[in-house]
Amino acid sequence: MASCDTFVEGVHFDLGRQKPEAIGWRSLAFSLGDLAAKGAAPTYALASISIPRRWPDQVVLGIYAGMSELAAQVGLRLVGGDTTAAPHDGSLSLSLLGRTAHRPLARAAAQPGWLIGVSGPLGGAGVDWERPLPQLARGSALCQAGACCGDISDGLLRELDKFAAAAGVGARLDLGSVPLAPGVAALDAISSGEEVELVCVGPEAAMSGLHLVGELTADGRVVVVGPGGIEVEVAKRGYDHFA
Repeated sequence: MASCDTFVEGVHFDLGRQKPEAIGWRSLAFSLGDLAAKGAAPTYALASISIPRRWPDQVVLGIYAGMSELAAQVGLRLVGGDTTAAPHDGSLSLSLLGRTAHRPLARAAAQPGWLIGVSGPLGGAGVDWERPLPQLARGSALCQAGACCGDISDGLLRELDKFAAAAGVGARLDLGSVPLAPGVAALDAISSGEEVELVCVGPEAAMSGLHLVGELTADGRVVVVGPGGIEVEVAKRGYDHFA
């Protein structure tokens, strides 16, 4: 098992199921999601890797090849990092820098009555999805329009919990409005993490082109509703780093 920890979230990979190039690409793609959510263009990155002695050279070279391929595509320069030996599992830590001409809104700026939208279908992240593309241009346009965005790294419902905690608002998520990847159930889609899609909140004028899935409320509760506005009990809210 190769364990790859990205800029904010931890993402775990299995070298037996994925090519090293895909691991490098996906690790960088999920890290870039944080920049996309703030409308930032990537500039520089540091990559620190811990390598188990059992790994052949081709594994490490493949991971870096995957990162380099995506970096070249988005205009990012890999400028350094660190290399160490690992006693058992490998790890890859990425630190990214970006630049934006527009100050992004913090989650704390969210207001009751703002709409909730997502940039695309959810639930499609998996080990067979080797070349996800971060929503950098989309994030920049949304932030400039006045939306407040986050990457869906821990699941849609968990990300709404973060907005609620930061701004003291609630959220009402319409389960039937959530766009789904093929073959994915709605309850799984709202808890699925490792997505490159964005979740944004904002006034209607800032939400152009998004799939609208709900509204922020003033009661501090984050709930999921089904047909007729009936609340749906949810067993999984997403990934909890400290559970």
